[in-house]
Amino acid sequence: MKKTSILLLAFIAFACGSNHLTKVKNTSKNEFIEWSNTWLVNTDKSDLPRVLIIGDSHVERYYPLVSDKLKGKAYCSKFTTSKSLGDPAILIQLKTVLYNNKIDIISFNNGLHGVNYSDKEFSSYISKVYKIFKKSNPDLKVIWVNTTARRVKGSLNEYDQYNPSVINRNKAVDTFTKTKNIPVVDLFTLSNTHPEYYENDGIHLNKTGVEEEAKAVSDNIIKVIEKAIIK
Repeated sequence: MKKTSILLLAFIAFACGSNHLTKVKNTSKNEFIEWSNTWLVNTDKSDLPRVLIIGDSHVERYYPLVSDKLKGKAYCSKFTTSKSLGDPAILIQLKTVLYNNKIDIISFNNGLHGVNYSDKEFSSYISKVYKIFKKSNPDLKVIWVNTTARRVKGSLNEYDQYNPSVINRNKAVDTFTKTKNIPVVDLFTLSNTHPEYYENDGIHLNKTGVEEEAKAVSDNIIKVIEKAIIK
């Protein structure tokens, strides 16, 4: 009888657990390769503003240049990921990176990845990400970096099939940032008017293009730093 009761309780616990698991839906739509890279510097110091640059492979390329430009003005870290707005995983990633790490300024870009998410799904996450940022530090300053144009591989004067989505996503970012008075770094216009800045893949920028991205991003970060000092 005792054994029967134990088995019955075990069965009930398993059934309840299984029922709970079925209610949790994983809505992530993975790409062929998923990746992320966290690089947080001088985490034990607070004598200078702490800047976190968040983005994708574009950030991977221009981060070293931005970091150099901010030397003596701020401690510059990065978090890069293939995850897109619209994917619940990016919310978990951001919360993890910001956990126990007080950041003063975030430069945020997201939009090239996640082509399997609709523009509506993407847009619905803009406010969610912003809330995560502000919850980590209510005084945190956000700079939004919009997404570069997508061109056809090997035919850089043409745009690829996902470029209209980039435009729509940038419009959603523009609408939101205006309501919050968030500065926007317009890398779309920069990339849209300079096909010569692109590598042959139509996605990434060459050395000149990366330098221009770094200048635009670092100039805006420095403006925010200087404005805070004046206050």
